[in-house]
Amino acid sequence: MHFLCKCGYRFHDSTDCISYKGRIIADQDWNEFWDCIDKIEKSHENNHAIYERIDDLFHLNLYQCPSCGRVFIENPENISQLIRFTPCLEGEPEPDVNKRLLISSHGEKWKGHLYADWYDEKPEWCDCRGMIYPTLNIQLDDLTFDDYESFENRFYELFEHLKGLRLISYAILNVNRKRTFMWSEKNNE
Repeated sequence: MHFLCKCGYRFHDSTDCISYKGRIIADQDWNEFWDCIDKIEKSHENNHAIYERIDDLFHLNLYQCPSCGRVFIENPENISQLIRFTPCLEGEPEPDVNKRLLISSHGEKWKGHLYADWYDEKPEWCDCRGMIYPTLNIQLDDLTFDDYESFENRFYELFEHLKGLRLISYAILNVNRKRTFMWSEKNNE
């Protein structure tokens, strides 16, 4: 899903682990959610069906604009339609509000991912040849490059730094659409 906030922020929901996206579970479904967890813990034959039911229980997506704080919730009667809520305090519209309501409960310590792509020939859709895409709850700078050596050095510098802080669970480096480096915390424990 892609949409534009009234303030001009462009939402892109085409990947996982987005810091401005969450899911809603109705309080009336809370007990059923825990019943599903109990069934899975008992190594039930129909685990796949149970996982699907859990996903159904969390079927409504929720988005918060990181720029202005507006909240968008999918309409349960038509999930392609979003219902917008504008923040207000004591009747004052659009106050300075917490714009990070949907980040992980781990906050800035959430283990994210580090991706990087290099193209020898600059893609027509991009202003540079190398890009590093961190999916983290912290802000990083200097992530676009036209020099391969600078790009590669910055990627490995970030990788070692974030791995040392235990802030990533995996990292991938692609050069001309070929994977040249992949690290996963699970495979390196």
